[in-house]
Amino acid sequence: MPVSFSAKTQLFVNGNVLTLDPDFPQVDAFAVVDGRVVDVGANGDILALRESGSQVVDLKRRTVVPGFNDSHMHLLSWGMSLDAVDLSTADSPQALVELGRTFAQKHQELKWISGRGWSDELFSAQFLPTAADLDAVGTDRPVVFTRVCGHLCVVNSAALRLAGIDASTPNPPGGQIDKDPVSGEPTGILREKAMDLILRHAPVPDGAALKRALLKAAAAASAFGLTSVQTNDITDLASMQMCLSAYQQLVQTGELPIRINLQVGLPTKDALQQYVKVWRQYRYNNSMFHLGPVKLFADGSLGAHTAALNAPYADDPTTHGICIYQQSEFDELVQTAASAGLQVAVHAIGDRAMDMVLNSYEHVFTHTANARRPRIIHAQITSPSNLRRMAALGVVADIQPIFVPTDLHFAEQRVGAERAANSYAWKTMVDMGIPVAMSSDCPVESCRPLDGLYAAVTRMDQTGFPAQGWNPSERLTALEALKAYTIGSAYACHEENSKGSLTPGKLADFVVLPEDPTRVSPEALLSLPVSATYVGGCQVFGQ
Repeated sequence: MPVSFSAKTQLFVNGNVLTLDPDFPQVDAFAVVDGRVVDVGANGDILALRESGSQVVDLKRRTVVPGFNDSHMHLLSWGMSLDAVDLSTADSPQALVELGRTFAQKHQELKWISGRGWSDELFSAQFLPTAADLDAVGTDRPVVFTRVCGHLCVVNSAALRLAGIDASTPNPPGGQIDKDPVSGEPTGILREKAMDLILRHAPVPDGAALKRALLKAAAAASAFGLTSVQTNDITDLASMQMCLSAYQQLVQTGELPIRINLQVGLPTKDALQQYVKVWRQYRYNNSMFHLGPVKLFADGSLGAHTAALNAPYADDPTTHGICIYQQSEFDELVQTAASAGLQVAVHAIGDRAMDMVLNSYEHVFTHTANARRPRIIHAQITSPSNLRRMAALGVVADIQPIFVPTDLHFAEQRVGAERAANSYAWKTMVDMGIPVAMSSDCPVESCRPLDGLYAAVTRMDQTGFPAQGWNPSERLTALEALKAYTIGSAYACHEENSKGSLTPGKLADFVVLPEDPTRVSPEALLSLPVSATYVGGCQVFGQ
């Protein structure tokens, strides 16, 4: 249904309104005109604004918070994955095969079988699946199953043949083709840039399919209380115009229920320079859709052993992970983007990758006058020195507390106790004055913000393990977490003057909850429903 934004006055009264504005942090009511907050205060003061045609909404003492804003996710990838094989329940390679076989039998029409969500950490015997395993799904068409982190995939023999990968194929820069130590033949596991060898052959969805996927994911996001997402949906020039066109059409028809800040991931200087031309000429930036930062990758993931570390992995001393670029290559990309006036956001999980990113940022700040709020997405395995550098440079940390319920079960095994103690250091970041924005990296994890709040304030998994939380000194308060998911995310993309708090003049994006998320028990956050979601004063979810 198209979203209709009205200029009529809306008065929301009898609520517990957490504005997150320090001048009036808690009020009973607020007024909205033409999609923006115009006043906040006591019930009587707001009702005094009532005029003919005004809409009065009784909040019935429910809590209102500013709309949640996911500072880094993959909306299109999530939407597309909803029509692929869900592999998140697989607890063994055999279970992976069964899920794939069932899906393949139901979808004989597909020329390509894809799935996502498996994790070898859930396997009783922790070894990676192989091409031989996936051949049991089928050998007549490619089968590509991506690990939950998105930095490693396993493919079948048909996919290896399609990509021309055999024993003689060298590792591409920034990637690794796993090979059998005896035969030298590829095992089917492709890491980082090696995944591109097969993904470049994947069927390209048309515009209608893109819009269906985006709408499906956006509707689910609004039901979770998200009113804005910062999403990395463009990863190559070939699909850029089609993706931009899909978003543009959804905005023009009023079908998009959430606001989009698009992060564009282009890995080469040539591609980046071509994007700069598009970015400068793009005419469809508005409050519902805006072209955001360039997104780059410095390394991989902890789960896939591809996050770049300064010291070897504790559970695999043969590797330090994978740096996607050499320092000089990376410097050139960051400089190209910053010189054009583009914001830069870089995926960096390991301390070695973070050092590389900070080296580039220091260089850019020295030589580029208009560098704009550089960001590090993830910033997981940190050291005291790179945190100090982040604070000094004003680098925004896009953190994902929702990772911890999963990662706490293997992170210390990966990096050892000493490095683990300096990892996922959210409270330290906040105390040091590092700007913090919260996100999910969906579909890596769920983008339900209340689950993220639970993880931030407990550092436990959803069974309550460990009892005191993992490295509990790094827990955030509920209010700190709420601010990071709202005003923090708005600040990250230069939108703090229009989003993130219910301040007069800002967009009327907010969520209605039956209870106060800063006062309920942490466990209650896991089952706390969203009563309603409003974007620009228009209800996009709820009754």
